[in-house]
Amino acid sequence: MNQLLAHLLLAASVLVGSAIPFVPTGELVSGAAAFASHSRLNVLIIFLIAWICSVLGDALMLVEARLGRRRLQSWLDKVSFGQRVITAQHALTRNAANAVITGRLLPGGRTPVIVALGLSRFSVRRFILIDTIACALWAGIYSTIGSIGGRIANHPVWAMVIAIAFAVSVGALVQELRKLWHWWRARAAARTADVAGPEGTEGPVAARALDEVAEQEVR
Repeated sequence: MNQLLAHLLLAASVLVGSAIPFVPTGELVSGAAAFASHSRLNVLIIFLIAWICSVLGDALMLVEARLGRRRLQSWLDKVSFGQRVITAQHALTRNAANAVITGRLLPGGRTPVIVALGLSRFSVRRFILIDTIACALWAGIYSTIGSIGGRIANHPVWAMVIAIAFAVSVGALVQELRKLWHWWRARAAARTADVAGPEGTEGPVAARALDEVAEQEVR
């Protein structure tokens, strides 16, 4: 494939994928970086393409959420995904920068954060500034994973397979660690509420409620 055409195809894929909810693009970047080790593609250019196009795609999603705010809010009230958006909105009120960066890096976390920002009428300029940092980290991580995978295998196809599998495994591991962290925090909060409950009544009730939430996170 022509070098210019391959880079343009990657740019279009990352841009469109970032503008659509829950479309994984990290594995695509890793695969391209792995293939670059056995072709004329440039890993640095792949990193820059992934960085710039992911920022543009995220900005498009933010604008989409803002323009369709009324219909989106009505739809979110009917689906389970809506609770994740509400959770993201609460997180944004405390630390917007942390929410944007964490949402970009965690599998499945990007869309709830961006949609919540759109519904909250968050400043587009401020979002782009924060998202630029988040996407730089994201592009750097996945292009590095792909580059490592490309050096492990001698054949470009196997290099892409290894890189993509590695990227998926890292994402799954991060997700499981996140669930474990939420479970641990819920258990700690339950123990605190249990001790603080007056005459042993409200504490145990709060503990049982938090235990149920923790069990759902683990599942």
